[in-house]
Amino acid sequence: MNVNDIIHGFKLIKTDHVPEVASDTFEFRHVKSGARLLYLKNKDDNKVFSIAFRTPPTDDTGVPHIIEHSTLCGSRKFPLKEPFVELVKGSLNTFLNAMTYPDKTIYPVASCNDKDFQNLMDVYLDAVFYPVMLENPEILMQEGWHYEIEKQDEPLKYSGVVYNEMKGALSSPEDLLANEIMRALYPDTTYSKESGGNPAAIPSLTYEQFKEFHRKYYSPANSYIYLYGDMDIEEQLKFIDEEYLSNFDIVDVDSTIEEQKAFNEIKRVVADYPIGEAETTEAKTFLSYSVVAGDTDEVEDLLAMSLLEEALLKNHASPLRMALIESGIGQDVSSSFEGAMLQPFFSIEMNGSEPQHADKFVDIIRTTLAKIVKEGIDRNLLEGTLNRMEFRLRESDFGTAPKGLIYNLTLMNSWLYDRDPLIMLRYEDLLVSLREKLSTRYYEDLIQNKLLDNKFGALVVLKPSVTMAAENTKKMEEQLAKVKAGMTPEEIQGLIDAAAKLKKRQQTPDSPEALATIPLLKISDINPKARVFPLEEKEIDGVKVLFSDVDTKGIVYYSVYFDMDVIPQELVPYAFLFNDLMGRVDTKSNDYVELSKKMTFYTGGMGGDIDVFPIAGKPDEFRPMFRLTSKVFYRNLPIAVELMNEVINETIFENDTRLKELIIQSKVGMEMEM
Repeated sequence: MNVNDIIHGFKLIKTDHVPEVASDTFEFRHVKSGARLLYLKNKDDNKVFSIAFRTPPTDDTGVPHIIEHSTLCGSRKFPLKEPFVELVKGSLNTFLNAMTYPDKTIYPVASCNDKDFQNLMDVYLDAVFYPVMLENPEILMQEGWHYEIEKQDEPLKYSGVVYNEMKGALSSPEDLLANEIMRALYPDTTYSKESGGNPAAIPSLTYEQFKEFHRKYYSPANSYIYLYGDMDIEEQLKFIDEEYLSNFDIVDVDSTIEEQKAFNEIKRVVADYPIGEAETTEAKTFLSYSVVAGDTDEVEDLLAMSLLEEALLKNHASPLRMALIESGIGQDVSSSFEGAMLQPFFSIEMNGSEPQHADKFVDIIRTTLAKIVKEGIDRNLLEGTLNRMEFRLRESDFGTAPKGLIYNLTLMNSWLYDRDPLIMLRYEDLLVSLREKLSTRYYEDLIQNKLLDNKFGALVVLKPSVTMAAENTKKMEEQLAKVKAGMTPEEIQGLIDAAAKLKKRQQTPDSPEALATIPLLKISDINPKARVFPLEEKEIDGVKVLFSDVDTKGIVYYSVYFDMDVIPQELVPYAFLFNDLMGRVDTKSNDYVELSKKMTFYTGGMGGDIDVFPIAGKPDEFRPMFRLTSKVFYRNLPIAVELMNEVINETIFENDTRLKELIIQSKVGMEMEM
């Protein structure tokens, strides 16, 4: 394929090679519909397809989120109530989902099986372009909201999948805090709106508004199609063109994301979040200090800011984290650098605090950062953090998520804003540059310019309220009572009938004809041979060693397992705490700060875990194991083994202040999960 060639309706705009992701890249534009398509060609058999749309909300009704749910409720080719529930019964997918972001909606799938991949792609494309929801208002009722009532004398209630989901989400302090930060930083742009939906606003969404949003934004001209992996690209282009895109013409879609004008001073926002009426409000305030720290174009600075966030706040040797924890004004510190938006922001958060500590919180941040700028950042900590960042980038290990999917989400951070989609994948030159800048004042200057001198930010104080939940419920009930009072008995009966009809639809099985439309894999579509992974059992000094010789790009994954049968039953509940403390407290050779620096400098991470394994051939027996793991470049393996030995055999549990800090952090984390 050559640039300017037209292959099955797609014009090849640009070709390239990105060694960081071992891929040749092909950027296309569909001539008739205007759809963009990017293909990353490589030898990965875990193929990924996604289609994304730029979907900036203009209100808090959650219409992008509701449409994301609703498109998956039947389509032209697959007229089932929930085609994806049936599809996964006969699929070998490695990923199947849809996600709503503040400014985009993405529909990704992945599979290692060619036939399965084709099936998934077909169902997803039909869902986004030809959803049944455009002809059936009951889908909005089900996925968005509707009035729930069964008898004339009953009160009205709101119900709906997204309504209930967001009602739960926005009672969570973390979600409410994130919402308040976005509203404070971007008051004049789409980012101030809740793309997921605010329960107070969701019931104002009409069916016409719902359909209009889809009509406007779910056009191929506003789409970003992504293909990744080892496949016949011409066959895929032919399918996408003939089955879908050839049916559309180019239209002008105004989905531009507007920039927020910078502030002249740091904003201050105070808001509440609900807690139980029987709970105490003591030590339950959240404090956050956030600044807009650049533009998506500033790739090197953005990577450096992400590096600084980790060095300053994520490590147990991080100076800003230590200063905040040791101040005693809160129980735990978290942070984030949000780069998946047009104007990324840097945020520092403390929980377990009090409203009156807000000014001291800011003062500690500014004083500590000013001291760091003056005296310089510990270069070992900074270089260690850079080493760990390089480790993650080269490793490309994203747990259960296919790496092709993560590359997709990464490149959307520039592609969505009409920038070069590949710029976010190229990290080699950036790493070289960031390493060279360790000998300069680049990082100190970045702190000064982006964090200290920057007035484009906000201080958010989120306070607990024992009355807020009841007040919100009362307000909603009064609104619903007012709505019902303005209705005639016939109108109320109409709502009763509509709710009953919806319930009947939900409970009625799909017809055999509808079920037959779902493409399912046959036994003949599946390779009968299992993939074999090499595993060799050895013995070293009387200890069993399992060794797997596979290509890991020079990285050694090293784990030591200990049998937990020796722990008395009454102490088992404390095993998790022991696990939390390992590697985070002093040892005979190093205090926890120095130990953390060494782990950061020499390894890609070290930590503990508790696993329970079934015993082969004995289905009723299990074996609990404590596992200490590390990952390290081969050249540093001896040092990593020494550090692990130090953690196992030299840990000292005598620093009461440090132990209390960690136990409180564990407690706060458990409370937040609850």
